Amino acid sequence: MANEEQAELWDDVVGDAWVDHASTYDRMLEPFGVAAMDQLDVAPGDRVIDLGCGTGATTVELARRVTADGADGSVVGVDLSARMLDAARMRAAAAGVTGVEFVAADVQTAALGRERFDRAFSRMGVMFYADPTAAFTNVAGALRPGGRLAFCCFQQMQANPGIVVPVLAAAEILELPVPDPSLPGPFSLADESQTTAMLSRAGFVDITVVEGPDHVDLSGASDLRAVAERLLVQNPLTSPPFTRADDATRSAALDALAAALEPGRRGDVLHLDVGTWIVSAHTPD
Repeated sequence: MANEEQAELWDDVVGDAWVDHASTYDRMLEPFGVAAMDQLDVAPGDRVIDLGCGTGATTVELARRVTADGADGSVVGVDLSARMLDAARMRAAAAGVTGVEFVAADVQTAALGRERFDRAFSRMGVMFYADPTAAFTNVAGALRPGGRLAFCCFQQMQANPGIVVPVLAAAEILELPVPDPSLPGPFSLADESQTTAMLSRAGFVDITVVEGPDHVDLSGASDLRAVAERLLVQNPLTSPPFTRADDATRSAALDALAAALEPGRRGDVLHLDVGTWIVSAHTPD
């Protein structure tokens, strides 16, 4: 597996956090997935691959769309995290959807099948590739001629105070390095011109980048320390140093982050400003 570091990260405490709080995170991220699906233009009968499917909320919704009215559509959810995929399988079974398969795989190197899919989708799941050109080249090869790709990703750090503020609030206490947007992480696809060029090298055409949803709302803000802990544990930038720290350091980090989040509290809801892109492209006809 080419992306072993990310696989280890997401199959450990970060993956556990996303499983434990799946319903909270899915409510938070639903608008981003819907915005990307609207660009994807999924139709009943389509064959779709969900890249970085996590705990399967988007995979289930895609399955509903491609099997509507009894159509013979299908969706394959792909992720590095076995524990998140276990949760996704349980979610799909509980939802009673058909035509769904979940596969643990590194999209950079996995045999996805030649021209197997009509559509490729991702809700924030494509920002963690060590070699994004290799990953998207592989995805392009898995799409039929004229197949469509759509995904949501974050804009640059300065457009994302909702992400950066938690990191900076805890950075000094946890001795965090400044995030490097050239590495796998939330900002690896933030530069729209670089992302467009990368997708072109990978074999895509008609690439468009438009602004996506601009905020997230988190429930449970009456206990900001609990919200702060969820934010630190689920974020791959902050989770390792936070979970390794001693009790006193973790407590200090939570206090600092809770204070930084206070201005965004609206009763029991925490409002965080973010900047996102909805990226879409085609494979050549």
